[in-house]
Amino acid sequence: MVTNNRSARVLILMALAMALLVFAGNAHAEPYRHQRTGLLFPDPVNTLKLVRATDYEPLYAGLGTGISYRTDTMRADIFLYDLTQGPIPDGVSSQVVSKEFDQALQDIYSLETQGTYRNVSIVVRKEIVPVGDLKFFHGLLTYEQNNIKLISHLYLTGCRGLFMKLRVTCFKDTKVREEPNLAAFLAMISDITKSSSKP
Repeated sequence: MVTNNRSARVLILMALAMALLVFAGNAHAEPYRHQRTGLLFPDPVNTLKLVRATDYEPLYAGLGTGISYRTDTMRADIFLYDLTQGPIPDGVSSQVVSKEFDQALQDIYSLETQGTYRNVSIVVRKEIVPVGDLKFFHGLLTYEQNNIKLISHLYLTGCRGLFMKLRVTCFKDTKVREEPNLAAFLAMISDITKSSSKP
């Protein structure tokens, strides 16, 4: 079962990676409430537009939900899932969360092995950063896709019984321009996960 979940995760990661360069333009969505956690994802977040929420559970038990925000040069995704291992402890102090972060990094290297990414380089491998009330493991990577240089942040924590993984990727040459969107995205995550925001 774990092997099937890992294979399914890599397939979904490949699909998301291939879609990176297909941006949403003028897409607009309503705020999205995640039923299991009660978290409400607003639209927009600075200039990031909420373009979709995808429920992966019907096809792959344990892979949860993906929520996607976009600008023309940035994609910010939230994944809420438990790999059928739940409930996942909050924060980063548990071994299960630490191991899942390590696996998420390995998944990115798998995309390089499969040819989706090229020249993957880890700038920050694993540090702990606060995002509001929660602490996240954080990594920073650079790589190329379709001959475009990209920079990507990976965050992971336990939140309300699930893994919460954040993946924020932008064109490397738009990093400075997109920094306000990254800051606003993390501020939104901080705001919606505050202890007082629990349903």
